[in-house]
Amino acid sequence: MNLARLFTAACAAIALVGTTLACIEAMDLNKMVSKTDVAVRGTITQVRSDRSFMDGSDWPRIFTYLTIEGEDLYTGKQTSVEMAFMGGTHEGVTEVCSTMPAAADYRIGNKVVAFSSTTQGWGEVERVLYAGYGGIYREVSTKKGAVVLGRGKDFAIESNTLVNDLKAGIAKAIEAKTQEVK
Repeated sequence: MNLARLFTAACAAIALVGTTLACIEAMDLNKMVSKTDVAVRGTITQVRSDRSFMDGSDWPRIFTYLTIEGEDLYTGKQTSVEMAFMGGTHEGVTEVCSTMPAAADYRIGNKVVAFSSTTQGWGEVERVLYAGYGGIYREVSTKKGAVVLGRGKDFAIESNTLVNDLKAGIAKAIEAKTQEVK
């Protein structure tokens, strides 16, 4: 009986610490555009996981890398972008990070919109999926056209949005970003 209580207390402590370490920033589309240098709309063509030492760490972390081929919504040009997020499974070992996207969001063949930026300090990782699960959005086909599925309040794409409307919103956000620089 005491062992069961100890186990329950340990699980509660781990859950509490885990939630205090997670840091998820509220983000609207303008803020997301201001913090990233690529928003790719396309198809996930490759998913792989690998270990990498973060700078100053002696413990290798597991990172999942996504390759997305499609259109850069900031430039309108075709691109292929590899980006990573913390967490995943590598050689039978799984690490879960509270901000990693759900596996259903990053399957090969999924049509997505993903926001990304370069990073430093993540070892071999050069480009990240910005804001973890808050940086990748699935796209679905509807009778009205392609729709990007929103995630709710405080996410860059709050509600289901037609791709053309998203492109218009990104164009306005880029304009606002350009004005800030001037």
